[in-house]
Amino acid sequence: MAESELSDILSQDKSALLKYQNEQNSVQSHQLENSWINPVMLQYSKNYSTQFGSTIDTQQFIVSVDQPIFKMGGIWAAIKYAKAQGKANALDIELQKRQLISQALTILYNLKKAKLQLAKLDLTIQNDDLDIQIQKESYEEGLTNRTLYDQALLKRNQDTTSKLEIELNIAKLENDFSLLSDHNPYALTLPNFGMIAQERYMNEQLELQRDAFRVEEKKENKYMTLTKYLPEISINGRYTDEDLNPLFAAPGSSIKEQYFNYGFKVTLPISINSFDDVQTAKIDYLNAQVTLNEKKKTVANNFTLAQKRLAIIDKKIALSKDDMSHYESMLGTAQDLEALGDRTALDTKIVGNNVKVRALDQEIYKLDAQLELMGLYVNVSDAM
Repeated sequence: MAESELSDILSQDKSALLKYQNEQNSVQSHQLENSWINPVMLQYSKNYSTQFGSTIDTQQFIVSVDQPIFKMGGIWAAIKYAKAQGKANALDIELQKRQLISQALTILYNLKKAKLQLAKLDLTIQNDDLDIQIQKESYEEGLTNRTLYDQALLKRNQDTTSKLEIELNIAKLENDFSLLSDHNPYALTLPNFGMIAQERYMNEQLELQRDAFRVEEKKENKYMTLTKYLPEISINGRYTDEDLNPLFAAPGSSIKEQYFNYGFKVTLPISINSFDDVQTAKIDYLNAQVTLNEKKKTVANNFTLAQKRLAIIDKKIALSKDDMSHYESMLGTAQDLEALGDRTALDTKIVGNNVKVRALDQEIYKLDAQLELMGLYVNVSDAM
């Protein structure tokens, strides 16, 4: 499965939800960047008066604006805050997408593992039946007591029960996959992950990138909070077009129907809570820095732990190969003894099945390794 296909594994509904979250985040981020710009107010009114003996109507149209232009750097901090928040939220959405893809792939790997485990149990149950037959014949010939025969029956029942449990687990996995994807789980080719370089793993971690933007967001918020209690300069302007009151509409009057009002103001808020407000924002910023440092340690530890798990899986594969080699040697011996009449075909079949079981074990361990490797790739940029 190519990297471009990994994103397509999700259902249309899941993909649409993620798309809409991204669009919403983009709109909200842009809105927040421009939140410092006050709206231009348009106002139209019409009034009627009977004060002058007859009904007189007057109309008024006003355009007004009251806009901060200097806030001790607070405006620029607000823009940077909005950008950092938007990027952090976008990475949050991308991480949600990665987790959904990871869940889908985990189900596919576990489905493949379950199918191999079923095949392994089929061989084991075949051996159980063969052992039952051997123990039964030995018992009937008086060579053994009934205990070995009962144990062989019990083992077959246990293995058959395990097979039923795996079949039930497969049904559950298929159902879980259908909630994430519209694809047929058995029609998809699983990706083959290789070991990732530690440097890339650390440098391209989406979680670390997101938390770095959270630190920047908290830093700008701290500065924005401080500037709330510093001087602010605003300009205001107002354009008016109105009918004159008859009292002032005498010939030669200098009063105009159309005119401007403009000016500026300086504001300095004084609040008893200003110090606590600034301290809270500062603590949020420091907490975000510590969270980022802790996340770096966690990510590094996860890589080290994954390496140890992969090393253990490699040892399991090596042990299984060693066992398989011994069983293959035993199979040759069993075949020779069967040809000489010293062993039955039942013994040869059991050893042959054990060879196949060890081969299936190795395939299962390889899938365990792929699950570990996928866990390393899931939050690495451009990896899924």
